[in-house]
Amino acid sequence: MPRSNIAVDEEVADSLSDEATRENKSLYALTNEAITAILMVCKFGGTPREVYPSWRFSRILKDTDAIPLPGDLMERLTKKVFDTDREWLLNEWFEEGKRIGSYLHMYAEDFNQLVSRVDELQGFLPVKRVEFERKEEGGKAMVTVRVIGAGLSLESTTCAERFLRGIISAYPYKIVDTRVSEGMIDVRAEEEKGYKI
Repeated sequence: MPRSNIAVDEEVADSLSDEATRENKSLYALTNEAITAILMVCKFGGTPREVYPSWRFSRILKDTDAIPLPGDLMERLTKKVFDTDREWLLNEWFEEGKRIGSYLHMYAEDFNQLVSRVDELQGFLPVKRVEFERKEEGGKAMVTVRVIGAGLSLESTTCAERFLRGIISAYPYKIVDTRVSEGMIDVRAEEEKGYKI
C-alpha cells in the first residue's frame, strides 16, 4: 500500500513525534495506530471528539474501581434501600462522592478547572446534564451547580444530591443552599475564606 502525506499543525506533529519517541515506536507506526483507532470509533457512529472523553471516563472508572450499572437496576436498588435505611444510604452516597471528589481534585486542582472539564466527566456522573454558574456576592465567589436528569425518582435524585455534595466537599467550598426535586438538583456553594477560585 502506498504511503500518503497527511498535513497537521506543527504543534500536533511535534507532540506526535515526542509520543512516538516515548513509546519507542516509529512516527509512521504511532500515526497509523492513532488514526486506525479514531476511524474505528467513526465506523461505529462515533466522532473524533468522543475519543478523549471516552478514554477519560474509562480511566476514571478503572482508577476508582467503579462499574457502570443499568439505570433501571440502580433505580430499583436505591428505592429498596432508601425505604429500609435512608440515612445509611445517603451517607454512603456522600462518602462515595467525597472519594470521587478527592480523585477529581487531583485531576482538576481548583473548581474552575473542574467546571471547564465537566463535558469530559459527564458520563461518569449519574446525570444527564450539569450546568455551572459563578458570580460574586458580597465579596465572595458563589457557585451554583444545576443538575438535570439526576435519577427517575425523588429517592435516586436525593442520593445524587448527596453524591454531588461529597464531590464539592473535596474543594474549598461550603454548601449554603440545596434544592431537590425529582430529576433535578440545585446546589449553591460559597468559597471558604482564604481560598480563591
